[in-house]
Formats: sequence, C-alpha cells, structure tokens
Amino acid sequence: MARQETPHNATHLSDYFNSTLSPSDNGNSTHVPSDFDNSAFIEIVKAQDLISRSIYAYSIFGLVGFITGIFIIVIYIGNYSKKRKFEKLDIFLFSLTLADLILILFSLTDIVRPEAVETTALGCAVLSFFFNTAYFYTEYIHIVISFFLAYDHIALIRKALNKPFISVLAAMGLSVLFSVLVTALTGAGRDPSKTVNCHVDPLEAPPEYGIVKFVFGFLMPTLIILGFILHFLIHSTCLRNSEDLQDCRERVQPHRVFLALVTVTFICRLVYNILLLLRPQTDAGSRRSSLKSELVVIIGELIMFAGSCLCLVSIVTLHEMRKDAAMETLRCITEPCRGVNANRNHDIMSPNIEIKEHHEETASLY
Repeated sequence: MARQETPHNATHLSDYFNSTLSPSDNGNSTHVPSDFDNSAFIEIVKAQDLISRSIYAYSIFGLVGFITGIFIIVIYIGNYSKKRKFEKLDIFLFSLTLADLILILFSLTDIVRPEAVETTALGCAVLSFFFNTAYFYTEYIHIVISFFLAYDHIALIRKALNKPFISVLAAMGLSVLFSVLVTALTGAGRDPSKTVNCHVDPLEAPPEYGIVKFVFGFLMPTLIILGFILHFLIHSTCLRNSEDLQDCRERVQPHRVFLALVTVTFICRLVYNILLLLRPQTDAGSRRSSLKSELVVIIGELIMFAGSCLCLVSIVTLHEMRKDAAMETLRCITEPCRGVNANRNHDIMSPNIEIKEHHEETASLY
C-alpha cells in the first residue's frame, strides 16, 4: 500500500476541509464552493515544504551566528574584567554585535513555521517595534563607522571620537524614531485585541510599510555609506601615490571588517527589501493570497537573519583581536590532541585567553 504524505502544517489543511466540506441538513457532508480547489491544496503542500526546507537551511546559519555572537560578547566581557582599553571601533562593533544577536533571536519566530504564531495585533505590533529598532540600528551604526573612517582627518571629528557613546545613542534614537513610524503603519491600533498570525513584518501591513522601511532602512543608509566610501577613496593617498604599498596596506587593514559588514548587509537586505516590496497583499478571507504573502515574507526574513549571522562571523574572522582570541581558544581545545607536554601549567577546561592589543586595527579612528 502506498505511503500517504502528510503536510507539515495541519492548520491550512483543516481550513481547507472546513471550507470545502460542511454538514447538510440531513447530517451528511456536502461540497461547498470556495476559493480552494485541488490546485490550491497542492499549492499549500508545496509552499509548506519550501518554508520547511528554507528553515532547515537557515538553522545552520542561525546556530553558527548565535554561537559566534556569544563568543564575541564573552571576549568583550573578558577584556572589560581585565580592565583593557576599548578602542573606538571596538565600542561600535560591540553594539553592532548586540544588535545582530537580537535579530537572530527574533528569527525564532520563524523557526516554528509553517505553524502559525498566534497573538493579538497589539502584541505583534510590539514585537515588530523591537525588531525594527534593531534592524534600523545596524544600518545607522554602519553610517557612524563609515563617517568616522572617512573624516578622521578633521579635527572636529577627532574631538567627537572622544565620546563614541554619543554616536551610539544618536543611532539608537534614529532607530527608535523610524521604528515607531513603521509600526504605526501596521494599523494594529484599529483592533488591538484581534488574533493574528504574527510575523515581525506583519502580513496585514499596507504597502506603505514596505516603502518606508525600504527608504529609511535601506536606500538612504546605503547611499550615505557609499558617499563616505567614495570620499575616502578620492582623498586616499594610496590612489595618488603607489610607492609605499606597505603603508597603504596598514591603512586599509582596519577597514576590512567594516567593508565585509557593509557588503554582506547590502546583499542580504537588498533581497529582503525587494521581497518585502513585491509581496502579494493579503485579501480578506482569501487563504490563497495569505499563503503566498506568508511564503514571500518568511523567505525574505530568513535571508535578512542569515545576513546578521554572516556579519558576526565576519567580525570574528577579520577583526584581528577577535581572530587572535578565536585561534587561542581553538589551540587550547585541541592542545590534548596534539600531544603537548603534560607538565605545562595550563588549565584546559578554563583557558586563559590573552588578547593582544592591535593598535593598527583602530589607528584610523584616532
């Protein structure tokens, strides 16, 4: 006997049968015309299968990104407990790590898909607000870093660098402002107690939600960062004088991690915003349009969350201080396997990670 396949989510299937089968007057089930038919049933199965496969693929990125983010925070805490000096770039990267780690935690709302995450419209709006705050912050802290890298030769900018927390608070203030704006566009205040299938980007949000988020959360920051990078390249002595290549390498060295972060964020969020803008609008009472919109939103969100994971990995692999700490941790873990002399006084279970000071990593920020 052939094995019968059962779709992952029974919610849409129960809606399907309830919409197509209803009891007649004599108690027998009769077919009721609806917007669902056999092709719609197949679409549900295919869509849920695609969602499940996308989530399985993202789970690898999510796990690596979460572990990497925790590792970076542990390194920062260790340096703080040892009263090591934090450079300006380190402060910005630490705040960026926290924001990307928060975004990864928000991806848990998609891990259970295609099962619905039901909550009130007000609760979903609050969830969307905190998600968008972290989303906007990562973009605006990129602007802050690029601003200092491009204009570090100006005396006024050097003076502002003495108070990096002001720049962090300014980026946070803008993020909260734009997050309030896009959350207000969701329309949750019209019926706050309504039960909805909650997404960090609500399915019921109008097209203006995606447009405002695209303009203030992607287009404007990208253009500003691009302008700062072009300014840096135009005024760089490396382009005008190619004799001292070693000096050029030392000047470019601190910018590698920033350029990697900007590139990864641009690619992932470009796809995310395109899908957010092009997603089908949900029609009231139409399960088919709701399913298509949910599929597009989930794939876009997973790509954006994967970008946050890759940003954390970039910080560890390209930032010299994090890379040295990672290599030292790996050396301590694999030390028994390499047959190191047993009389070394080294506690393998609690390695003492010595972080070297790399002034060249933040030289451009002085």
